[in-house]
Amino acid sequence: MFGSRRVGAVRSSPGFTLVELVATLALMGMLAGIAVPVLLRWADYWELRAAVERLAADLRECQSRAEAEGVYYELRFWRTHPDYVMYRGVNPVRSVQHRPGIEYLYGTYPLPGTHLRFTPRGTGTQGVTIWLRNRSGDRLAARVYLDSGAVVTLAP
Repeated sequence: MFGSRRVGAVRSSPGFTLVELVATLALMGMLAGIAVPVLLRWADYWELRAAVERLAADLRECQSRAEAEGVYYELRFWRTHPDYVMYRGVNPVRSVQHRPGIEYLYGTYPLPGTHLRFTPRGTGTQGVTIWLRNRSGDRLAARVYLDSGAVVTLAP
């Protein structure tokens, strides 16, 4: 009896059936369809976050260099694009260009200029909030407080 076969017995195979494979691929496709847009939006948000952190770091650098060197420093912005230039007095120091997909939303500047000046005391001549936006519509800002000179990042 050992080793003999019964008539009509079916051997089980170690593989998967076609239906199981199709069902698995369909499930993986649905999960990818949900996950990919979420991951792209997450990447857009972190690009925006990095741009605002860089802006805040440049604001802090202007503050500390103005105080250390005894010369005023400025960050000059354009209302049409998110790039800005750091100036030491009237001489440009460095230009900063953001990645594509990051745009300048608006800033609260005193009229008529779009620049922020730090005096040799290390304080700004005005408080300002600079908003940036990414292609997904997320907004973040860097703010300089006039009374304390503190630089912080903000979410809406």
